[in-house]
Amino acid sequence: MHTDQFILAATDPVRGGNRLALIAPLALSLLLSASALAEEGAISSNGVQIHFVDEGQGETVVFLHGFAGSSDMWSAIGLTPMPDFRTIALDARGHGSSGKPDDASAYGLTMVDDVVAVMEARGVTKAHFVGYSMGAETALKLAATHPDRVASLIIAGSGWSGDAEAEAYGFVSGALSENETFGSFMAAMAPPDQDMPPEAQAAMLELLAAHGIDPEQPARPLAAVAAALPEIIDLDTAELASITVPVLGLAGSDDPEHDNVAKLAGPLPDFTFVSIEGADHLMAPLSPDFASAVTNFLGN
Repeated sequence: MHTDQFILAATDPVRGGNRLALIAPLALSLLLSASALAEEGAISSNGVQIHFVDEGQGETVVFLHGFAGSSDMWSAIGLTPMPDFRTIALDARGHGSSGKPDDASAYGLTMVDDVVAVMEARGVTKAHFVGYSMGAETALKLAATHPDRVASLIIAGSGWSGDAEAEAYGFVSGALSENETFGSFMAAMAPPDQDMPPEAQAAMLELLAAHGIDPEQPARPLAAVAAALPEIIDLDTAELASITVPVLGLAGSDDPEHDNVAKLAGPLPDFTFVSIEGADHLMAPLSPDFASAVTNFLGN
């Protein structure tokens, strides 16, 4: 995750004005998705309630959202429910409807344990995983530490991270700790002379909603999440090479994480990469090419 690019994408009034036209077809595709009876609930994992939505039948696909987002992302972009699959979308601790500890010691590798705990509670031994940004980082770590749990991986919006990404998370943690809400953090990071017109503001709120991002969510738990994320992204060549399941990498061509995803081709023995042309970090999941790549990969 590159914070400066995230803030630019999230506060750009020129790009923002064009996003409603992309979000509307995705909303329509959601309405046309195959209906499935959803079960919504929460489990306790290491003393924290982890919220999930479990729906459909078939092989299980677990969806992991990005930083500051929620499981609402996947239904908002039309990937859940998914025909012919059982899908489980969960809110990472510190996010959405899950518990939100304020201490960084409650995060890090515990976030990987939460995913396994949800799988066990729902009677799932092995699953396909779709992760975006922070969710991709979590999925990679899970595959390296719990290989028996993973049938395949879709790693999108983040890849083989390193010192630069760890420093970025440290910066985000410090900046968030100085703000009350995620929205105020974003406002503080925006250029001081930027004046976003009302229509662009409305489009931006819809874009954030497509990622399950609530601007009014408290900043302090997110600061704790960011402070501990270097524990998850710390993967070396040997750990990545141990991931032998099929892996699809996805990234927008304008996303600074693009090359971090593409370079997974080095250590991963079974890796395919798809670049979403003309898309940045926030726009890539809204592209029809993103949904097509996910469904085609899982279908094969």
